[in-house]
Amino acid sequence: MRIFELGRSALHAQSHLMQQMAVRLGKQAAFLVAAAVFGFFALISGHGLLWALFLFTFHWGPVTAAFGVFALDVIFALICVLFGRRSYLTTAEVEARIARNRCATQMRESVTLAAVTATVAGSLGRSGIRKVWDVVRRKKN
Repeated sequence: MRIFELGRSALHAQSHLMQQMAVRLGKQAAFLVAAAVFGFFALISGHGLLWALFLFTFHWGPVTAAFGVFALDVIFALICVLFGRRSYLTTAEVEARIARNRCATQMRESVTLAAVTATVAGSLGRSGIRKVWDVVRRKKN
């Protein structure tokens, strides 16, 4: 029964790990969606204002003002992508991975021990022990 308990523990740790990964990936996706929406609205609403600011305040030409707006858009989009792409493992996710690996290792060890015990305790083991005992008895005589 120990093998089934260890298997159940390993499956529980795996489900916990999957839940933590889903939460982490959900947060990451939310940041990327927010970055995309904000970038889209920034492109729409800010372009006219920035173009006018560059044109009239800094006395740039129309092409230079448009290039300045484009450069700021690219820089801001890169910053949003970098924030959306970062992904850190949480402590709960690391603990779930450790628990899963520990349970799987113990389960493998229990299966190996159970196989050895079954072989020794089974009919093959009993007849083998009997034969070894007969050989030992003959050596004494």
